[in-house]
Amino acid sequence: MHLRLASLVLSLSSLVCACVGDHDGGGASASATVGITTVMHGTGDGTLQDLLTTGTGDGTTDDGVGGGTEAVKLDLGVSADFGPLVEAGCESIDVLFVVDISASMNEEKANLDANFPSFVSVLDAYVGDPGNQAMGYRLGVTNSSIVANKAGKSTMGLDGALFDGENLFDDDCEMGGELWIDGPAPAVASTFSCLAADPRSSCNLCTDLGRERPLDAIEMFLAKAGPGGVNDGFYRGDASLLVIVLLTDEDDDVGNTTTTPAGTKAALDKFTGGDQRYVVVTIAGPRDVACDSTFGSADPAPTLHAFTSMVPNGMLGDICQGDLAQALDQALALIQLSCDTLPPPVG
Repeated sequence: MHLRLASLVLSLSSLVCACVGDHDGGGASASATVGITTVMHGTGDGTLQDLLTTGTGDGTTDDGVGGGTEAVKLDLGVSADFGPLVEAGCESIDVLFVVDISASMNEEKANLDANFPSFVSVLDAYVGDPGNQAMGYRLGVTNSSIVANKAGKSTMGLDGALFDGENLFDDDCEMGGELWIDGPAPAVASTFSCLAADPRSSCNLCTDLGRERPLDAIEMFLAKAGPGGVNDGFYRGDASLLVIVLLTDEDDDVGNTTTTPAGTKAALDKFTGGDQRYVVVTIAGPRDVACDSTFGSADPAPTLHAFTSMVPNGMLGDICQGDLAQALDQALALIQLSCDTLPPPVG
């Protein structure tokens, strides 16, 4: 069981606020203002006692660098009620891949296909570990194309709907009428490879304008995930961690988009019940300049960088590395940590 403290308000007569740093330089941290201490997740095993008893026994704390600092002292009076300890951790992980279907993405999708079996193996091991609360995961795919654009229609777009595996080029990817893949299961990797290779609509005489709009796709996905929507049931609610993976070599199209990075974050916050209840992994080009790799070229992606940087559990991967293995490994580490420390919905 993991306990997580977030935005803990201390209504005390005397309070000393401190910033709590990570002992190895790269994990838990805390920011504090008068009356409020916010503990950002690190290992997921932190408790209130950990914060209050960081001393060495002589009134100082070891800062992990070589010096001591005064221990945090809270004048709690006779007693203090911090409320009930909150059980944290997710029971399921629901992962949505938003894939750029441009022809320029063929190499990247092939590399995703090559790396995906190991991605699945790590997820299988994680949910199979009896020490973790997570019992399963779910994978779904949509694309980043939206049908209606100012310059015309991109009829290959799915408008945020989950891809069912059926279009003019492929069979149903053995989905059996389902819109997502539940794991662990023997054919997860092969079924996903079929889905992610060509997630396009089954229209006749399809066209794609190359106007990538992943932020609109996320918001449309959320709208369709409500009761009665085509995506209803994919996200399993309070005990589930939602993960969004964006894979594109272009930025969000500012000339056609109907939203902003802040607007998409707000939509995710509302849908999941708090900005610590989802993960965003963006694998795209650099923020300011184009790049080239064995995959080809990628445009700068300032809008997607801005969006991902707003998300507490956000991660940016470089599509120009020429191999997605490192980005996927980092994404898995973030997903597991975020699942371990998933808080209950706000409000």
